[in-house]
Amino acid sequence: MKALQMSRYGKPHEVVELVDLPDPGAPESGEVLLAVEYAPINFSELLTIMGRYPLRPSKLPATVGNEGVAQVIAAGKGVAALKPGDRVLVPFGHGAWRERLRVPATGLFALPASADPRQLSMLSINPPTAALLLSEYVDLKSGDWVIQNAGNSGVGRSVIAIARSRNLRSVTVVRRASLVEELRAAGGDVVLVEGPDLAKRVAEATKDARIKLGIDGVAGESGAALAATLAPGGTLLVYSYISRQPVTADGADLIFRDVQIRGFWLYASETRHSQKLVDGIKLGARLVAEGALNVPIAATFPITEPAAALGHALKGGKVLFQVTGVKSNT
Repeated sequence: MKALQMSRYGKPHEVVELVDLPDPGAPESGEVLLAVEYAPINFSELLTIMGRYPLRPSKLPATVGNEGVAQVIAAGKGVAALKPGDRVLVPFGHGAWRERLRVPATGLFALPASADPRQLSMLSINPPTAALLLSEYVDLKSGDWVIQNAGNSGVGRSVIAIARSRNLRSVTVVRRASLVEELRAAGGDVVLVEGPDLAKRVAEATKDARIKLGIDGVAGESGAALAATLAPGGTLLVYSYISRQPVTADGADLIFRDVQIRGFWLYASETRHSQKLVDGIKLGARLVAEGALNVPIAATFPITEPAAALGHALKGGKVLFQVTGVKSNT
């Protein structure tokens, strides 16, 4: 069985290798045998491979991949909810960058059969992150506004889709003007390019709406600009810092307007096993099936080309491994 494995930390395209592992064998009672179809390369995985992420493998060598979509090949005794041919998500912690794996059926559920499996492969992290950011920290009512940066990211697009599904309105801040119409078409109510006078432009676009929640995936100056758009007592939630800059805000926003800054991590103990996380995944699956949530894919590579795939991912854009039935990158 082919799999991708790291035996040391370093540059992803240099240290991740294609290896042959023993076949997982037939499922035992309560288990299913899965054939992985697609598995994305996430920023967190790149950081893990480089040794810069808080979660690390318990030992090396280790298979890699936090999420993916797979088909059930066989179900063991006592498994009634799943059957061969059903699509499910690869459970967290099982290393999705491999051809097959045998896992407990507990917690697995069939995904919409008609949905694009490439989009389904990206459900385990971004949609539940967006769902929890929108529900767990600020009491938002129908019609309320939220603001976010990193609008073109998987989380950003999930925020737009989930906010719309909950009758919330969104302001999305992006770095490139070319993304404005695309994200409006995806459901963003207001899409603005970052830059000077953001707070003034947000106030004009929302008719001075009282924005209680900001969602920051960039940190640095971009996050500080979001904080300045929030209403007094508003909360800025930081879930990523892709700028690699410190999380900052103007002292006046913190002291005189009581803006709060909090961090969010999907794998924290209070969320990792939460039913709300599962609910967020299921909501994401429904939105994908309905066509309301779609993340652009920059490239797809076979599992046999890890260096090319990881090198591409380091340059930006969502890259997927197609694990079964592929011969060349697209």
